[in-house]
Amino acid sequence: MHVTAHFSAEPPPLVADFSRGAWTGVAPAIIDRTWHGDPAPTVLGTIARVLWTPSHLWFGFECRYSEIDADTEFDPLVERHCLWDRDVCEAFVQAPEEPHGDSYKEFEVAPTAQWCDLAIHRTRVEVDINWQSGIETAAAVDDAAAVWRAVMRIPFAAFGATPRTGDAWRVNLFRISRVHGERHYLAFAPTGTDTPNFHVPACFVPLRFAGQEEGTPRETASLS
Repeated sequence: MHVTAHFSAEPPPLVADFSRGAWTGVAPAIIDRTWHGDPAPTVLGTIARVLWTPSHLWFGFECRYSEIDADTEFDPLVERHCLWDRDVCEAFVQAPEEPHGDSYKEFEVAPTAQWCDLAIHRTRVEVDINWQSGIETAAAVDDAAAVWRAVMRIPFAAFGATPRTGDAWRVNLFRISRVHGERHYLAFAPTGTDTPNFHVPACFVPLRFAGQEEGTPRETASLS
């Protein structure tokens, strides 16, 4: 199991639209399991896509929903701490420059484009909530299709490293949502803990940086 980041020399626009530009044809990472490894509700079908450009790492999420729990009044320029208390998609990224296996970066985006970033120095022990990555986001809700989409653009400066084609970092992808008011915790690579817990770096999977020269056919997918 791994996640592929596809390279694009030309960055896409910062909009939540995966039907054009560099996003077209990017192989999806399907998030269809709960944190514990059980099948997730089909109404919460979730696709993640990952791109990298010369200066940024990009995460795109496409999420079916039956209901949305999100802020209605907010300042989109101000970080929303504790974003995980409502509907959100998350990416935990561990670059090779991290000092040890319990150190990584956490990024979150909501259906409203609200965002949160944290530097995890030691899991659930030492967390810097004031750390600023320079993340930028976009999001859109398609009420007719019952799908919301979001993008996170993160500068490589946040990781202290810029990858090369063929490099492999570590990553896990998550989503929190609700069905009939009940919270559901989805994970690309399930953590298997007794209670919902995404902070298990031992369960991170390789994030492989593919280059333009890798001309293998790429699967397409959409929730529309």
